[in-house]
Amino acid sequence: MRKKLGYLFVAICVALLVLYFFRYKRALKIEDKIPKTATEVVHINVRQIEQHLLFDALKNPLKYIDLKGRKKDKVSLRRTISIPRNMLFFTNTSTLKSAWFSSFISLKKRDAFERYLLQEGFQEIKNNELGLFGKGRLVIGILHEKMMIAFKKRQNESVVDALQDLFQETNFYQKDDGLLKLISNSESDLSYVNTADNFLEGNFKNDLFEIKGNVIFELFNDISFREPSENTVGFIAAQINNEHPFFKSFVTEDVKRKFDDVTKLSLDSIVNKWNGNLVLNLKSVDKRIDTIVTYEYDDDFNKLEKKSIQELSVPDVRFELGDKDSLYSYFSHSNAIKTVDGDTLFTSIPLYKMFARNQDDGLHIFTQKQPNKSANKEVSYKLKAFLDTKKYMETPLEFSSIPAKNSRVRLIENVSAELSINDEFLMQVRLRAADRNFIGQFIKPD
Repeated sequence: MRKKLGYLFVAICVALLVLYFFRYKRALKIEDKIPKTATEVVHINVRQIEQHLLFDALKNPLKYIDLKGRKKDKVSLRRTISIPRNMLFFTNTSTLKSAWFSSFISLKKRDAFERYLLQEGFQEIKNNELGLFGKGRLVIGILHEKMMIAFKKRQNESVVDALQDLFQETNFYQKDDGLLKLISNSESDLSYVNTADNFLEGNFKNDLFEIKGNVIFELFNDISFREPSENTVGFIAAQINNEHPFFKSFVTEDVKRKFDDVTKLSLDSIVNKWNGNLVLNLKSVDKRIDTIVTYEYDDDFNKLEKKSIQELSVPDVRFELGDKDSLYSYFSHSNAIKTVDGDTLFTSIPLYKMFARNQDDGLHIFTQKQPNKSANKEVSYKLKAFLDTKKYMETPLEFSSIPAKNSRVRLIENVSAELSINDEFLMQVRLRAADRNFIGQFIKPD
């Protein structure tokens, strides 16, 4: 009896092993999926990411048990599409420049999939050739029993013509073609390649999401600066090419108008006088308690003093803008820099008392009257950025755009990115807990 049970156990283990290798270790198909007009491709290894989640679920089964259950009348995505082993997204600088487009995904039940889209808030877009559904920047195109995803780069772009052409496309890249060769040899969860030989790989590890590779990004030029101290909360240094189309795409007329309304300054004038050098060093965020005195009157019109305590988060921050045509003079003439009680202050940021100083390398703005200069060694990069998220969340700024109560943000230990002068790129997002896979923690947080 024991021998039979032993054989049964071995048979089950072998069967599970065969199923595991069949599902997760087969070669991925990337040929006949990307049109030859594409110049940039992102590859997502869906099965490998699923494998990360499988192992996380086996170690933490209670995280994946839905006690509420699914509503009976709610359509499940898994029942409407055939989840592919891998997905590719592509774009180019001509006919497809308006969006990123996915490779085709097969549908199990088209009617049910369309109901699912409506259930998730998509709106049907009338079209004689395709089934089209849109939500924000996402557009789903459907023809017969296959669908394609389009993610628009701008909200008001139209992708209908491009989708119609892609459903009729017949000329595709093959596995050994130049653009796909690096992707086909990659074992990473994510990979990116373009026709300029830029190549990046991304991986979800236990407490780390990492993207690294080589990328020529002409938005950034070389910049030299002193390394920040180890206990710095946040830091960024870059030499931005303000003539680059990517930068100019952000400085729209609407942005200029809003900037002028808020600051009473001309964004065009600032950009024209700025040489692209940017250094921001957030050394710490400290708590400050202020006593606020107000006055009220009683029924007999006697003046009564009322005191209240206000707790503020005050940053120790230094901001440097490189100068090519007297930024300091422009801000002074625009009354953004004023002398108040003997101090030279930058008054366009009224949230904190900000000092201003005209230096040889440009305009320096800082919150400490006598800022300490870094004694660390000078280094050169195209981009260097860092945020100690854990330390920052302990005393966040009142106006911060980082949601202090967001459970997923609180998972993060720190975030960093750097682009070397040799075009080597590295970005890391590190989590506080190292006992679970990165993506598992974000999908099913503690």
